[in-house]
Amino acid sequence: MTNLTNMLGVAIGPQVAAPFVGHHRQLSYNGTVNGTLSTVQLWGLQPVQMTYLIVALMDIGMAVICLTTCAWSSHCSSLVELFARNTEEEDNLHLIPDSSDISAQHSKLAPCSGMGCILLMFTFLFFFMNAGRDVLLTGLLFTYLFEYLNWSVYAGTVLSTAFHLVCCVFAIMVVPVTRWVSPTQLIIFDLVTLFISAVLMSVALAAVVNGDILTTLGVILAGVGDSNIHPTVITLVDETIPVSAPVMALFISAFGLSLVVVGPVSGISLHANVISFSLMQLALTVAGVILFLLYLLILNWMKSSGRYSR
Repeated sequence: MTNLTNMLGVAIGPQVAAPFVGHHRQLSYNGTVNGTLSTVQLWGLQPVQMTYLIVALMDIGMAVICLTTCAWSSHCSSLVELFARNTEEEDNLHLIPDSSDISAQHSKLAPCSGMGCILLMFTFLFFFMNAGRDVLLTGLLFTYLFEYLNWSVYAGTVLSTAFHLVCCVFAIMVVPVTRWVSPTQLIIFDLVTLFISAVLMSVALAAVVNGDILTTLGVILAGVGDSNIHPTVITLVDETIPVSAPVMALFISAFGLSLVVVGPVSGISLHANVISFSLMQLALTVAGVILFLLYLLILNWMKSSGRYSR
């Protein structure tokens, strides 16, 4: 649910920013330069200030809704009672797993074991590559379309919104499918779709005609492939290694590190050459495919050698 609401929020973002985004045009008359800004300005605030003000108001509204929902679900008459109530009895309650849960946990690899560390290392790198691709398709997609492909503000924001809406819709559609399709099969489908997406966006730059169509198809396919790959990878890992809080923190740190590293590198590369956007997306996807194949090979070797019998 958190993943779905995040997708919806990111999808709404471009439409919130659309009225405040525009080119700063330089018009020359008789040797003088006059600047005209094709953006909306209200209350003396700059366009970027208006955008963040609107987003901040939306965040405040969501915080109020979450607190109200929490109070209602906790059977509190007010928010004050929610924070002031005695929780000692609740703290004394612990979930007692049944025998099947205990045996399942013991049959998994320990995260600190040798093979567990190796599998977690590949998973960490896989998340690093996925987060880098998310930087491209979330943080730099509109810049790529608007500044380097000369799309209009409307077209750029619509495609950015469409990407995240496709992610959200397909994430919901995949939920019932997981009853019949294994996590491995889902990840293979996602990686193939993401690879085709990167190829289409690369070909679009060299195409004389229909380049915009290929770019649109590439972005939509990227939304399909990126919709469920993260939770599916976590599900796959949990079949072998228990995904405890430290393990989950490792995956989250991979996202953070990728944002710090891949973000600046992607921006600098895009400024140097427009084709770097699709090539970096292709490189990250290919690296993800290689890491996933290595993960499966090691897991199959462990099963065949008797190191892991699950």
